[in-house]
Amino acid sequence: MCVLTEAEGDGLLPMCSGLVERYRRAGEVPPQLLYVDRDCCSATGKGKAAAMFTEWDQLIVRLDIWHFMRRFAVGVTTDSHPLYASFMKRLTACIFEWDASDVEKLMEAKRSTGCQPTAKELAKHCRRRTRGAQETMQLIEKLLQDFMGATDTMGIRLLDQERMQEIWQTQQRHVQCIQDPPGVQLYRKTGQVTKEGVILPVYRCARGSTSLESFHLHLNRFVPGTSANALHFQMCLVQWNEACGVAAVEGTRREDICYGGQLLQYCNVLSQQLLGQTGAGLHQPW
Repeated sequence: MCVLTEAEGDGLLPMCSGLVERYRRAGEVPPQLLYVDRDCCSATGKGKAAAMFTEWDQLIVRLDIWHFMRRFAVGVTTDSHPLYASFMKRLTACIFEWDASDVEKLMEAKRSTGCQPTAKELAKHCRRRTRGAQETMQLIEKLLQDFMGATDTMGIRLLDQERMQEIWQTQQRHVQCIQDPPGVQLYRKTGQVTKEGVILPVYRCARGSTSLESFHLHLNRFVPGTSANALHFQMCLVQWNEACGVAAVEGTRREDICYGGQLLQYCNVLSQQLLGQTGAGLHQPW
């Protein structure tokens, strides 16, 4: 379900109530985990996001780690600073660690080539997990100490010391909020490839709000265009929701997706009459 609002956060309660109602009518088990970019927690307990899903009392709300890291980027003097990339890479390492068995298998596949795994290969074939709140706190504090006085060759500092200290003071309470909840499966195997005789799994990660953020970018380009009207926009939403639903269940290898509910209904009726079963697998593109 998508809702377009004038301000971020306002007007979302009807959408949340609609989602809860749809799960109830479908008899589906409520989601275990919800990633948000704001209103994740508060000093008094649950944040506003959890309060909008009161019927899902077992729902775990987590802050999207990418948004957590972007808050630190505000304390940088400029993102064009030569040390900016190194700082953000170290910040990522303070939060995540790679699964040792997955990395070892990838290293085995790359050993005969004499090359190190690329970041893209690591993300494709290896799983990551958060390090835990206590270790992350210690590593981030060490990171800030190491970079607080760092400058480039012109003597320009990377970090605005006063601003970064204020940011870290505020964001410390969110360190627990970005940790992976125990018992929740965040990776799904979507396939496998063979490299140098080693079979490597291909993983898809459900952590964070990446798919939603990519759709935000698409909206920014699509809605203001002269080709967008109410009908085109509704078709775009239907196709995007259908594609995401199929990818979540069957993986990204599925190419033929039926976006027409009426066409699919006709197909199911004919299949029931001729074969005695629904034609759920007989999806055809428009």
